[in-house]
Amino acid sequence: MPVIISLSPKATQLTSIPFPAITICNMNNARKSVARTILETSSKFNSNIDRRLLSDFCDEDPLLMDSAIDNYTGDWDSLKKFMIKVSQPCHDMIVSCQWANNHKVCSELFNPSLTDEGICCSFNKVKPDYIFRNPKDLSDLNITFPNPSANWTPENGYPPNTPAEYIPWRPWGAGNHLGLTLVLDAEIEEYYCSSEVSYGFKVMLHSPVETPKISSFGSLISPGRETSIEINPTVGMATPALADIKKEKRQCVYSAEKQLRFYKTYTQRNCILECEANFTLMFCQCVMYYMPKDSFSRICGKKDEACSDKAKLAIELRYSSPLTNMTQLLNGTYLPNCTCLPGCYWIGYNKVHSSSPLANSYKIKPIYLAGKTSSYFKKNMAVIHFFFEETQFTGFMKGELFGFTEFLSNTGGLLGLFMGFSFLSAVEVIYFISLRLWCAIPNKKKVSDQKNNQKNIS
Repeated sequence: MPVIISLSPKATQLTSIPFPAITICNMNNARKSVARTILETSSKFNSNIDRRLLSDFCDEDPLLMDSAIDNYTGDWDSLKKFMIKVSQPCHDMIVSCQWANNHKVCSELFNPSLTDEGICCSFNKVKPDYIFRNPKDLSDLNITFPNPSANWTPENGYPPNTPAEYIPWRPWGAGNHLGLTLVLDAEIEEYYCSSEVSYGFKVMLHSPVETPKISSFGSLISPGRETSIEINPTVGMATPALADIKKEKRQCVYSAEKQLRFYKTYTQRNCILECEANFTLMFCQCVMYYMPKDSFSRICGKKDEACSDKAKLAIELRYSSPLTNMTQLLNGTYLPNCTCLPGCYWIGYNKVHSSSPLANSYKIKPIYLAGKTSSYFKKNMAVIHFFFEETQFTGFMKGELFGFTEFLSNTGGLLGLFMGFSFLSAVEVIYFISLRLWCAIPNKKKVSDQKNNQKNIS
């Protein structure tokens, strides 16, 4: 049975959906002061491991080391300690936060998160207990959430009577003053190697229950500019009748129909990232550090880069280039055998990005300076506003194109147009015959009784 995606007949209130999760990364892969300390440290095994990891992170030529270090591929504990050491902490990167027109302590809004850009800072992302199926089995960052989280999903929404202070937070309304305003410090003088060819930040809006891929989908934010990011949500829903259609025909999945190994909530992005992790582990016998994994999986090192890049390309082509001769592009590499359909219920956040440079006459609020000079602010810092444009929006509804009622009405209309006959005419004929039979039986019985009475009298 064919399906159709149409506009929802009812407008959706902005306060019924969560504010997007926002992940921000400094494009600096390593702070210069820490990198110099690593390079100048005396030749010890752990110090040389940090030097090897620094060389790998910055794509530099390998340093001359002994054979034991040269063959070292790295383990998660060493890699995690190194990333924490060289990354810019969230409390240094995010110097001022304003949420719903109220100034907040940034450490209460943001938590460190592991991404393909290293350790970044995330806002409004739920606890790992609500993202991963077995979070204790995952060797991830130890993060303390100051605020409680709710078990929100795109399909079920918020649990009943969820308090407003539970993550994911809901928007208070539309407009700049009811959104999120941040002041970020790029620390340009601390740049040792950048993930791009510029300075600044990468920002991505995503679902609160998803792991973002910043390197592929993040937007660039330049220091010395004020940026507005206007958010337009897109929400997909399904009619109850859609569940009766096979998923191969409806081309979407309900959360109860497919369980992921690592992720508790099914979304297409979570499914693709888990598929990439499983395929990389099978193809390269290792996983990238940012992928969902267990404590027994080996972390891919520099020597595995060619293999992991080919596995990543295979996943991207699997879902973005169905008409391309992918086997030829991958030089004979077989494709991953996993299917990640969109969820029947989903949420996305489109954005309109605009910015302008900070003027020389710009009067900086003392709370934004955070102990810095005005010249430092205009060179290193960025002001970003995240907000919704409207208090209501129209969602999308996926349902069956032709139900039983539509089939009767359309078929009956065609029969009436071309043959002068319709299903209603058939019902009238059946009704007439049934009524005649119903009325004829009592009349026949009455006539028979009258004849019997006449015989008895005579």
